[in-house]
Amino acid sequence: MDFKIREEKPKIAVDVDGTLAKTTEAMLEKLRENGGGEYQLEDVDDWIKGVEKVFGNYEKYFELYNELWEKERERIKPHISKKELEELSKYYEVVIVSNRQDEKHKEFIKDWLKKNFGLEFKVVLVKDMVDKVNNGEYSVIIDDAPRLVEAMVNNNYKDKKLILVKRPWNKKVAEEIKHENIVYVDSTEEAIKLAIKLRNKEKTLNRIKLTNS
Repeated sequence: MDFKIREEKPKIAVDVDGTLAKTTEAMLEKLRENGGGEYQLEDVDDWIKGVEKVFGNYEKYFELYNELWEKERERIKPHISKKELEELSKYYEVVIVSNRQDEKHKEFIKDWLKKNFGLEFKVVLVKDMVDKVNNGEYSVIIDDAPRLVEAMVNNNYKDKKLILVKRPWNKKVAEEIKHENIVYVDSTEEAIKLAIKLRNKEKTLNRIKLTNS
């Protein structure tokens, strides 16, 4: 069965950290200010070893992560413009989905979205990131997490599309794992353009079917 968008205005799950938000970049900037070395984004080249190499351990990583989202959200810049996110919302019901453990982060994300885009979307927090793929509500997922690639392949999902934005921590996965419904792109902007293209293609196919029926 080929990938297919089934609803009139399908839901698209859009990730925050690394996809909409330059969170790691802000963390590295803060780390450098605090004398934590001169690490760059390319140094976070693995989501286990890379994080430990740069931040020391996950406890220190999340301490800095939570500090930024709670107290210094203005340091976290967006990857895309308001215009691009608005355009996506014309074609999909945009749901912002983030893998976070603390419910208070929902308000942090809403505040960040409003200040950077002047837009409001439904925000969903998941305890396990693979829930983004396993949730049958979403026809398309835009993300940067390599674990989602594994989930797509292991479950052989063919009724949804994963658009993975290339980042240093998913480079290996992007090079090694191929799947008919996983597309790797170089930027969030490119991911949005592709999602819109998919939607337009599906609408065209539906019109052809209606005409021929």
